[in-house]
Amino acid sequence: MGIGRGISEGLARQGADLALADLPSQEANLRQWAGRLSKSYGIRTWTFTVDLTDAEGPESLYHEVVSRAGDIDILVNNAGICWFGDFPDMPLDRIEKMILLNCLAGAKLSRLCLSSMIERDRGAILNLSSISAFQPVPRMAVYAATKAFTQSLSEAIRDEVPLTSRVRVCTLNPPFTRTSLISDAGVPQDFIPLLTSFMGVEDVARSGIDALKKGKPRFVPGLFNKVMYLFVARYLPRTLLSALTRLLCHRLSDLVPALGSSRLDKIRNTGGESYDRNVPEQQVQISERSAGDVTSVFHQNRRGSMHRMRSVRQAVSLPDHRTGQEKDAV
Repeated sequence: MGIGRGISEGLARQGADLALADLPSQEANLRQWAGRLSKSYGIRTWTFTVDLTDAEGPESLYHEVVSRAGDIDILVNNAGICWFGDFPDMPLDRIEKMILLNCLAGAKLSRLCLSSMIERDRGAILNLSSISAFQPVPRMAVYAATKAFTQSLSEAIRDEVPLTSRVRVCTLNPPFTRTSLISDAGVPQDFIPLLTSFMGVEDVARSGIDALKKGKPRFVPGLFNKVMYLFVARYLPRTLLSALTRLLCHRLSDLVPALGSSRLDKIRNTGGESYDRNVPEQQVQISERSAGDVTSVFHQNRRGSMHRMRSVRQAVSLPDHRTGQEKDAV
């Protein structure tokens, strides 16, 4: 399960009416996921097919959603892809696709939604950032840079909103969580930042929705993550932080070659969720293809309680840098 799927199901559980989007090639899986949510939670769903990396992808999605489902009251930008490896080895087309999706698509959707939110004096934007937004991350250099962009943009937009406005702009900054986004990016399971993440997808999604309801400007789930990324990364001298980052952004097996594979399996399966390699094929197909990246919206009444929600989803197909085959990032 990816964070996007977890958020969409969490919103559906609270009564959200969901608008789901995926690539045209995944329309059947998308409809299956939408039907499952409708049946399980008694909500309405709409489905859309779009690629947010297309030049007019975000604009066409926004206008379709507004046309069919009505005003967007809360937007959750969750679409994103990742890549693991040294920067000189990163394919140029992957750099372009990552920036288009992780940065430009979210910025466009935020811009399109914010104007009407301010005009109506109601609404919120939740941008899915990351703990990697707070410091550079070697071997995930472009991904961390795109999250720093998302963080800076979100905080700047928040400060532009009038103090008297009821419009909120927030970020959710989860740790490296074991999802298909991580596995499809080729991140080894013994990558040290991944080993230090002890939160599962459901915990991240639930805490993110709660933070949005409370209007928190940025939210890092988990006490350990708060200490590491809101305190240590902020107040440690830059030279020491750089040295620590250089040390920790390795595979554990590179630093401790004698560590047996059985011990590694035990360590990397502590906390969080394992990759989907042991999940039945049908479930993997749903979680990786039609439950991908989410842009969610919902309406709040004057008392601030949620009584109507919608969401827009986008799963992006990209070539796997290890096999050259098409895979979907979550």
